[in-house]
Amino acid sequence: MVKTWGNNKKYHSGRDYSTGYIPVGTNLERTVLMKKVLLINASHRKNGNSEIIVDTIAADLKDAEVTVFKMPEKDCRPCMACAACQGKETQMCVQKDDITALLPVIEECDSILMVSPIYNQQITSQAKLFIERLYPFFHVEKKNMSNTSKFGKKAALVCVCWGSPKEIVEKYAAWTVSGFSQMGAEQFKSVVFNQIPERGDVKNREDYMQTVHELAGWLAE
Repeated sequence: MVKTWGNNKKYHSGRDYSTGYIPVGTNLERTVLMKKVLLINASHRKNGNSEIIVDTIAADLKDAEVTVFKMPEKDCRPCMACAACQGKETQMCVQKDDITALLPVIEECDSILMVSPIYNQQITSQAKLFIERLYPFFHVEKKNMSNTSKFGKKAALVCVCWGSPKEIVEKYAAWTVSGFSQMGAEQFKSVVFNQIPERGDVKNREDYMQTVHELAGWLAE
């Protein structure tokens, strides 16, 4: 079940399955027990390698509840460092944009994946913006300095690039994805696909696409 983030923020025809009796073995039980996976595309290149990876993983996750958030299509504003979100028991932000609206999805998800190109030795400005907007989860007095009610999440970062030294980008990616501990992640994966400079090049690499499919399986486990 794939859902592109938009105005309709309810799943499963808008019904609330959070309370009440759920018959064991029914379609309803399987729906409720679906893993919730959030996929973030942090690249502005339309139909580029990052978008192809996100769309491929979304298509693979047939037995999961998937939210696809493509940052170029959304209203995503930078953190203002106002600290209005700090010291709270739950996540909030004074900004009225699509990332604020996404905070409940980030809180409730079981897995999160971000895909970003490497520009000038860094993930994109959009990817950095998203990570900085995890600040509402920060609480210095809580476990792992996070106010999440759901630990044990999985977080993955895929970096795509042309000629960047793979071993250096791999260290950078591993360090970057560890920051998702802020929103309750405790299992991490980072993947680097290099030597794919042109739009769509990733589809021509069987080894890369196999890794993409395996990553989808890990996110849904």
